[in-house]
Amino acid sequence: MADAEQVRACVAEVVRLMDGVDDATRRKIPDGTLSVRVPDVDLAFAGRFDEGHLLDIHEVDEVQATAAKLRLTLSSDDLLEVAEGRLHFGSAWAHGRIKVEARFRDLLALRSFL
Repeated sequence: MADAEQVRACVAEVVRLMDGVDDATRRKIPDGTLSVRVPDVDLAFAGRFDEGHLLDIHEVDEVQATAAKLRLTLSSDDLLEVAEGRLHFGSAWAHGRIKVEARFRDLLALRSFL
């Protein structure tokens, strides 16, 4: 299990990776709020997508995390593997390692992004 500081570093790395997404792919990302819960270290983060850019990422409490339009839940180890490029998000989602909660329309948009 990764510790809290490793999780914070992984979230920062995922944000950095998102900055490198090409414009065609970026257009597929639905605008709206996002939360990422990492229950095994009792941390949650929230931010928002705006025109495909991931902005304003910050730590939040559980109530704030559940208010997001797109909610992701994963273990600290899986977050570490995603950030390091050893685990593909789509594959992890398909195998139940990442739980995704969103409106059906947003799920379809997210699927096309992956």
